Amino acid sequence: MTPKNLHRLAAATEMVTWTLLILGMILKYSGTTDALMPVAGGVHGFGFLCFVAITVLLWVNNRWSFGHGVLGLFVSVVPWAAWPFTMWADRRGLLEGGWRFRGTDEQPTSLPDKVLAQFVRHPARSIAVLAVVIVIVFIALLTMGQPYDPEAITG
Repeated sequence: MTPKNLHRLAAATEMVTWTLLILGMILKYSGTTDALMPVAGGVHGFGFLCFVAITVLLWVNNRWSFGHGVLGLFVSVVPWAAWPFTMWADRRGLLEGGWRFRGTDEQPTSLPDKVLAQFVRHPARSIAVLAVVIVIVFIALLTMGQPYDPEAITG
């Protein structure tokens, strides 16, 4: 899978999970049902973490500027902004090219490049490790609970 296709997939997933989360919030706070929130919140959290991880990978792989990288991370917290960002980045050529360190003599020198080289040279193992890291972060965030207490706001 090319960097462009992977980022597009992550952005589309982020957009769909934002939709589920906001639909769940509408249903919950309108008094209709709370049933969708645990699922939608969890799915969105996982999609968010995947988009962030893939954005960081592309930031390193495609040697984005600091501003482009930060913008890529910022759009992950804005509903439905990941897909427009990905289309904008694609038009600017930020998603072009293949994976660095695949079949080349280029050697990684910095820590981010070394991590990227591991992902490119050992994709199955790296995806498994990344999935485990995302699950651990996801569980830690679920354990911490909501970032705010809705009852305290209304009370």
